[in-house]
Amino acid sequence: MAFFRQAMDNARLYQPMTIVTDKAPTYRRVISRINRLRSPEEAIVHIDRKWRNNVVESGHAALKRLTDPGKGFQSLRTAKATLKGIEAIRTIKRGQINDPPTGVSGEISFLNGLFAAAA
Repeated sequence: MAFFRQAMDNARLYQPMTIVTDKAPTYRRVISRINRLRSPEEAIVHIDRKWRNNVVESGHAALKRLTDPGKGFQSLRTAKATLKGIEAIRTIKRGQINDPPTGVSGEISFLNGLFAAAA
């Protein structure tokens, strides 16, 4: 319950209309409890299909393979840099940026500019 409250507090302007989770029984109880405090028009729709249309559940499998604890990072700095790069590439591939670069060379120049600005 605390996780959902914190998530909803962080998204103050945009309260969730639909939440997709796996089939863990605790999610159903928590969302039902939250819905009891809301009007029927504001009720959250709960979809509990394991991994189906769940970007969070299905999208991090490749990331888990890359960051497997057995492989390990030498420092927190390298872990942060690796994760920033992975997420930047995923953002480009999903088309979540304006004027996306075309081709590999376009992506490379975009990322160089992106990380140069951050440094």
